[in-house]
Amino acid sequence: MGYGSFHNDDYSIKATPKNAYVGHEDLGIQLNPGRYKITLNDKVKFVANHNEGNHRFVPESRYSAAPDLLFLGCSFTYGYGVNDDENFPSLIQKEFPELSVRNAGVIGYGTVQSLIQLKEAVEEGSVKTVLLNFSSFHFIRNNLSQAYRSNLKIGYQRSSSEVDNQMKNSRFPLKASCDSEIEFQPWETMYSNWAGREWLAAINWMQSAYDNSKDDVENQSEITACIISEMAELCKKKGIVFGVVCLDTTAETKKLKTKLSNIPWLEINFDFGNKKYTNLPYDSHPNKRGHRLIAKRMKSFLNDLLNEN
Repeated sequence: MGYGSFHNDDYSIKATPKNAYVGHEDLGIQLNPGRYKITLNDKVKFVANHNEGNHRFVPESRYSAAPDLLFLGCSFTYGYGVNDDENFPSLIQKEFPELSVRNAGVIGYGTVQSLIQLKEAVEEGSVKTVLLNFSSFHFIRNNLSQAYRSNLKIGYQRSSSEVDNQMKNSRFPLKASCDSEIEFQPWETMYSNWAGREWLAAINWMQSAYDNSKDDVENQSEITACIISEMAELCKKKGIVFGVVCLDTTAETKKLKTKLSNIPWLEINFDFGNKKYTNLPYDSHPNKRGHRLIAKRMKSFLNDLLNEN
């Protein structure tokens, strides 16, 4: 039937000093404060400075208690694979020097983490503008699909010998449905391969079929729409301008956009398979040229949002 035994494409993360990314009891992962030299798959090298408060350093930002512009998102927003001054939040800061920009993007985050971060930011101070940077990868993260659980536990676990120690007390948030409260899944019980999966094709097929049966794509879309709607409503109540930047376009993101027609939405149409704008073949995150492209396409959309403020 075309199945073999389970195979994982290993991904290497090395950081000096160690523990650039550590577990968090409500967000799953957080940025450990400090300056880190990070290498991905022994090829992609970058330097990242992590501030207190789970934010990546943005050169030229005034770092006021209440930022004018808050970027929420995952590793694409964080700038995984590029230096502090090369990711698109930092490039936007250069384009808008009058603003105080904060980069709250963190590797592995979905929209549910962004919701938690937004609630915390609103409590801490009066944020003026919020940009949620969305990707098609976030659908499976918001309800912790079986596929994402496998990527997290098996893939991330094998990326570094330090992972289990870093993550032992972490819990990952998820929404099981629009009506449910946010739940938290401990790292230790996130996912495991069935006995024999790594050497028997039949067991690999059975667990794959089981995983697929538990993942409802339409439900993932509904949950994501509800989360973003809640974020938009929270911002509206607090007088905060809110917009969504959709980094990549798929059939699923197009459907999501129709469900959120009243929310400002920008299509970046970034191609994560394009070697010119990513670190492929070693890593699929945007390279510095890719981040420049995203910032360029974002500029006029942000101008329009700021004029509403």
